[in-house]
Amino acid sequence: MGETDLEGIRELRSVVRWAADPRAFELLRGTRDARWAVAELPGGPVAGMVGAVPLGGVGILCHLAVREEHRGSGLGSALSRWAVAYLRGRGARVVRLYSTRQAEGIYGTLGFRPVCRRTVYRREGGEAAPLAREPRGYRIRALLMGDLPELYGVDYWSYGGDRSHIIFAILRRHPGLGLVARDRAGRMKGYLIRSRSGDAVRIGPFMAEDFRVARALLRRALADGGGKRIEAAVPEGPESPAHALFRVFGFAGRSERLRMELGDEPGEGGGLEQYATTAYLAT
Repeated sequence: MGETDLEGIRELRSVVRWAADPRAFELLRGTRDARWAVAELPGGPVAGMVGAVPLGGVGILCHLAVREEHRGSGLGSALSRWAVAYLRGRGARVVRLYSTRQAEGIYGTLGFRPVCRRTVYRREGGEAAPLAREPRGYRIRALLMGDLPELYGVDYWSYGGDRSHIIFAILRRHPGLGLVARDRAGRMKGYLIRSRSGDAVRIGPFMAEDFRVARALLRRALADGGGKRIEAAVPEGPESPAHALFRVFGFAGRSERLRMELGDEPGEGGGLEQYATTAYLAT
């Protein structure tokens, strides 16, 4: 993707309504091994595009966009097949995406299966939550650069894919917004990373050993929130404790895009439970 393609993509964004934050594209296009395909008309504008972000055993298909006058021509399917082929070639055993209702049929014909609908939780700005006592046996502290090697390993074990370069890119853009929970032995038992987006703060990734640790991390994040609107995307089904957690703190949830997958899940490693996904991958 050259500068000419980049100009065409930005122009395409201006005429195609995407729910994704434009900052997601700007961050992801610079990450390791992420690739983008564009479909160009002879002598004309970019007709469509798609992104593919390999994370080891997990691949993310994102930012599929086709101009309205070219929808129904098979272009969306062709771009999606390219993304799947690239991700498979990079070792992805499962390809994940978050589909709009309009695109669900396209992905279904390619073999993607529905998993659950993503829920986006929002809490409007106001007074910060009071800083509560830390849960017994744990310490909540600011995330430091020295924590990252362990965080990358725990995240890989828990998520099933290597998000290290995404996490580093988020922290580089938003330094000082990470939190980590450790037990008395110093072992990492949870972490929460925030990023600024206009007048809001977005939470994710957010992982924790259990509900008690997750509640302490979220309360600390709200206490530090400065009265801004807080948002978090939960990609798990209704059985996830994440839904109850956000509701306890006054978040309102709205069901949005459908999480769909193609292929086999990476091997279950255990580890921490996901309470909110990386904001830049929830596209």
